[in-house]
Amino acid sequence: MKISNILLRDFVAKLKENKKQCTLLGVGPVSKVVITAAFLACKKYDCPPIFVASRNQVDLKSLGHGYLMGAMDQYKFVELINHLQKQVGYEGPLYICRDHGGPWQRNIELDEKYPVKKAMTIAKESFKADIEAGFNYIHIDPTKCPLPFKLDDICNWTVELIKYCEQTRKSLSKGAIDYEVGTEDIQGGLTTKDTFESFLKKLTQTLQAENLPQPTCVVAQTGTLLKIDRNVGRFDKEQTKQLAQTAAKYGLGLKEHNGDYLDAESCRLHPRLGVTAMNVAPEFGLVETEACLHLADIESKIVGRGRLKPQDASNLRELFINLTFTNSPWKKWLTEDLKKLPTSKIETDPEIRLLIARVCGHYVYDIPQVIEARKKLYNNINKFKLAENAETFVVEKVRDSIEFYMEHFLLKAVNAVLKE
Repeated sequence: MKISNILLRDFVAKLKENKKQCTLLGVGPVSKVVITAAFLACKKYDCPPIFVASRNQVDLKSLGHGYLMGAMDQYKFVELINHLQKQVGYEGPLYICRDHGGPWQRNIELDEKYPVKKAMTIAKESFKADIEAGFNYIHIDPTKCPLPFKLDDICNWTVELIKYCEQTRKSLSKGAIDYEVGTEDIQGGLTTKDTFESFLKKLTQTLQAENLPQPTCVVAQTGTLLKIDRNVGRFDKEQTKQLAQTAAKYGLGLKEHNGDYLDAESCRLHPRLGVTAMNVAPEFGLVETEACLHLADIESKIVGRGRLKPQDASNLRELFINLTFTNSPWKKWLTEDLKKLPTSKIETDPEIRLLIARVCGHYVYDIPQVIEARKKLYNNINKFKLAENAETFVVEKVRDSIEFYMEHFLLKAVNAVLKE
């Protein structure tokens, strides 16, 4: 097997064999900038890029498509990642992951309470496209069922979907892939230690009986919770340690979601607690948006000094503030205190509107007005040479944010174990 094609399960086993204690980083690919920055960081640190995309972000156009990068489907998404990998020159393992794949994972399926058969049929159609396009890590998550269900249902649906994915990849002559199961969502019902272990025991036994591959990782609730621009949860190190030990008992790694905005101390604990991997997504979009807003402030100063005509300015700040309010799901990110405010109050509060723009900017990156405004902004900044190359500045800001996690997760030179 080529090093570049190694299963994540085998990679993790190799790390343990070499006593390399680390936590892998899953990056939410919310933009081309974030994907590029991740490849640059992985090339520098010599560690594997792991990109995690939900169905709301990337999916078939026939299933409603996603909101990322011009409504890309799975095929265009994988094509873009492969292109940017070559552009950056990263060589090594690459994991393109379906995050929260499965039934009821699209908003419409959940809101309209699709019956099980219909939701499962759609999930399979989406998974087939994932595998055909080149995804090599699939998160099977049927826990969002809006109808009454039992733990046995979650287990049975998970097995059914893994079985379907295995049949599909073989029919498409695709190599082996990794699977992830479970959820961090409280609704998923896998948040207590006893329930978590019961699920793992039944699932692994059923998969073995069906001669199906065991999952590489299982997701569980570690106490993290994202709202606005912070992690309002409380990372529970004792619970995390117990969950990691329970997962290891059944041969799985613990995968943590919603790791955005954790402090350095909490991040440094992850490798020691046995957390195999952690996902970060909205934070990197926020960092990219803030970098653009910083450049927009510089542009405003140029206008204020009479060096640039107002009509030649990008007005990107105003676009972010206006379009995120009308074209993003900002309400789902609100903290409890902000949820209590009437929409009219939020709409007229400049501080809250800016906060929404910072947090939800990535939802509007591909609106034509924003694309044109960014081009104009970059041209203005580069023309007056008031900062380094504008595009490079934005990429480097995101790269710094990604490298923060890589540093604390002890990811330097982890790819090297594959050559030993």
